[in-house]
Amino acid sequence: MRYLKTLFLLVVLALAVPAMAIDVQPVEKSTVIVFINGQKFYVHTVKSGDTLYSLAKTYEVSEDLIRQHNANMGSELKIDQTVKIPVPESAQKSAKVEKRRKRDFLTHKVQAGQTLYAIARDYNISVATLREDNPSLNPQSLPVGETLWIRRAAVGKSNEQQTQAEIAEYAATLNSVTDDDGYDHHVVQPGETIYSLSRRFGITEEEFARLNDVSAGLKAGAMIRIPRPEQAEEEVVEVEQPQSTADVHFRALASTEPLNVALMLPMNIENRANASYVEFYQGFLLGMETLKNTGRGESKLTVYNTSHDQLKVDEIVRSTMFEGTNLIVGPVYEDELAPVIRYAEQNSVPVVSPLANISAVESPALYQLSPSAERKYDKVADLVNGEREIFMIYADSYDEEFEAEAKQLLHGRPYHSYTYSFDDQKSKFRARTADAPFDVIDGMDTVLMSETPRLFIVLANKEVDVDRILGTISSSKVAISERSIPCAEYTVLGTSRWGRFSNIDHTTYFNNNVVMISTYHAKRDAQAVREFDSRYIEAYGGLPSLYAYRGYDAAILFCGGMRGDIEYNMLDKRYTPLQTVYKFVQEGENGKYVNQEWMRINYNSNYTITVE
Repeated sequence: MRYLKTLFLLVVLALAVPAMAIDVQPVEKSTVIVFINGQKFYVHTVKSGDTLYSLAKTYEVSEDLIRQHNANMGSELKIDQTVKIPVPESAQKSAKVEKRRKRDFLTHKVQAGQTLYAIARDYNISVATLREDNPSLNPQSLPVGETLWIRRAAVGKSNEQQTQAEIAEYAATLNSVTDDDGYDHHVVQPGETIYSLSRRFGITEEEFARLNDVSAGLKAGAMIRIPRPEQAEEEVVEVEQPQSTADVHFRALASTEPLNVALMLPMNIENRANASYVEFYQGFLLGMETLKNTGRGESKLTVYNTSHDQLKVDEIVRSTMFEGTNLIVGPVYEDELAPVIRYAEQNSVPVVSPLANISAVESPALYQLSPSAERKYDKVADLVNGEREIFMIYADSYDEEFEAEAKQLLHGRPYHSYTYSFDDQKSKFRARTADAPFDVIDGMDTVLMSETPRLFIVLANKEVDVDRILGTISSSKVAISERSIPCAEYTVLGTSRWGRFSNIDHTTYFNNNVVMISTYHAKRDAQAVREFDSRYIEAYGGLPSLYAYRGYDAAILFCGGMRGDIEYNMLDKRYTPLQTVYKFVQEGENGKYVNQEWMRINYNSNYTITVE
């Protein structure tokens, strides 16, 4: 009998093992909560091991409800993907009841026109504490007369800078999960008005009032909704321009001499404000502030709105206000450069083109921050040195510009061409030419079972196709390795335009040794970038864009350079204001000075990113 009992116990334990093996991996519950159209949502960033089931269990909602609020989720969760999860009513009620039992709280009744920012400043209490103690608090809309709990122990423990940063962070988080509704959220700064904000964001005052409740006026710290601007494109206009024969010699200014800077930007075009150039200007101001604080002289900045109008640019340059300018940054568009270059050559003044690739204008007074298009792929020449077998991967929709660049990089070297498709829930690659080594490739096992290194150039430009192609290649690598079969070393060459993808699984970048070439790089965990972000938030109440970073770089390089380096034309030296590197070389004997430094971004298999 004892033997049977022992045997029964062993059987029960054995049967229990599989049940233990399928326990759900714990999910760290997010504390980030936003309000969207009056409804509360947790904002969860997916980590390794998270599943839809584990999220549903942790947040006490159904899987279908999560899918319902995340239309672009896809069939599987991606690491670093942002998911919004409705906050259950039960969670809201229980939290509020728990707080009301406490005796160490003040109460505050919301007055007409009050914002969360104003209340936090009145009590010098952090926004995070207010939101924690008042779970139903919507930072975008405070009902008049609502009672808020103010934790006594936290009063006086915060300051204005922290409050600004917290409100800006909330707006940034809200924007990250409302990227499909066509609107951004902006935190109103002291001094901003309905009129100034309408002009800045290119809308009428009537449209502003329709999007935002301004019945009680516009208060600093209020969170407003504005149309999301379309991504500004760098424009290149071919202009007939003879080769310059000007004899230009720049003179460095002493720290005691004033530097008069003209910043020429299309701040608005046809009465529509361009937020991107406002951000460039803001970054430029922070750069000038840095130079002043480090003792590199006083500067006077004059901002000219060019409106992308050639006649207006000519009028600006001829004005008496422009006289005495000794550094010009802008204009943005090449077709506006002619009158600016004439002034610059006559007065030996440097002109900085901050964004465009200049195709026709040549002048020894001109500097181009965008790197030379001809040098774009110099840093990946090692990938096409003849040691790798090359596969060009197309899809039904592909990046034709990237295709042209890739073919130029190959310089006639042989490659195999395949088109990717996803048929019957399976990835397939079909040959585009008759001489391809395989007519159809199911997965990538046959391609990777080789001792010859591979290079995959992925031309697909839809997020779902790129994600599936990278996933297929890395899955094949794992499958081959598990069968103890030698797997080819390989690299995937991608394009920096993949940066617009929001739901792609970035672990596949590391698993596939993805390499990209980019005109600009600023990773927010780098110390220099992090410090700039902090200053920008403090000054303007929001996170900086690439335009703000580029504006800062332009100021550091050239306002600083005017005190010394400009005298030898900024040559033979590398500059790194934030994280992007610049090195200028003159094109021809009397041509413009062009940045030569493209950024090679390497996603390494040890989950690090290196920049060359």
